[in-house]
Amino acid sequence: MFLRLLKSTGAHILVFIFFMGFLFWLHSFIAPSKTVFLFDIHPMPSYRLISELIPVNSLFGSLLTFGLILLQGALLVRLNTRFIFINNRTYLPAFFFVLITAAIPEMQRLNPVIFSGFFLLLALEQLFNAYRNEKVAYEIFLASFLISLGATFYPFLIFYLFIVWTSLIILRPFVWREWVFSILGFFLPWFFVFSWYYLLHNSYDKVFIDFAIQFKSSYKFPDYSVVTYIFGVFLIILILFASQFIIKEYTGKKILPRKAFLLFLWLFINTVLVYMLVSQASAELLFLGAIPLAYLLSNYFNFMKATVWGDVFLATLILLVVFILLQYW
Repeated sequence: MFLRLLKSTGAHILVFIFFMGFLFWLHSFIAPSKTVFLFDIHPMPSYRLISELIPVNSLFGSLLTFGLILLQGALLVRLNTRFIFINNRTYLPAFFFVLITAAIPEMQRLNPVIFSGFFLLLALEQLFNAYRNEKVAYEIFLASFLISLGATFYPFLIFYLFIVWTSLIILRPFVWREWVFSILGFFLPWFFVFSWYYLLHNSYDKVFIDFAIQFKSSYKFPDYSVVTYIFGVFLIILILFASQFIIKEYTGKKILPRKAFLLFLWLFINTVLVYMLVSQASAELLFLGAIPLAYLLSNYFNFMKATVWGDVFLATLILLVVFILLQYW
């Protein structure tokens, strides 16, 4: 019954997703997280500007972050509506995105990754627009520009330029100018940042110092509860089930959805590699990894025939998030 309800497309689903997310974030509105992350100690230029205007541990900061979570959930639904990754119209991508990102309560506060995720989603939209472009795709330039702009908030988003190059291989025929566009688009925001520092602060190397220190700093990450690890294990199990399902139906999908899910796979792999290989990266990457996972799980549950098991899986996932959050009350 619960799965059937979520698979419907009425306005009541949007209301449910909003109130579910609001309840999950309620504690952060009352008592915003005081956890200090590496990006607070050494903020990137764009995030520094925002954090100087909005206190990171304030009610407004939490409300702004929650609003961006909802906006990204809406963008996930919009992308599916435009490009039809999942055959049916569904709000499940927004549901899973809001649910997964609520699992780390320490991140329910103003943080740079939520801004970077917004730019990453906009970049993905440009990449899929490029698939439909029969001429030279200038959308590649814009996608690289958006990812680079997101990296001025959260430095490790620079590694997602790999996704632009992957999309050129998966979605586009070889056009050498598009590869050049990806490089030019990536460096343009940093040219503006460099100019800002040089003209207003008379410092030509501050931007390089700010960037380099992100990879040199040592930081003790917060310990997570046993329930959080159980949630992670259960989520991995669902990912394996969903992956097995999409492999079975892969050849039956149309060309663009096949290419899209292949790109989402590389997006997820890219996120895992950044987490494993960059010692300064932490649980904040969940905000980026939740993007491909939202589509993968939505595709799985949208076509699941065993609704009883679907209800059990969804109820377990929600209850684990609830148990995680109850520890902070």
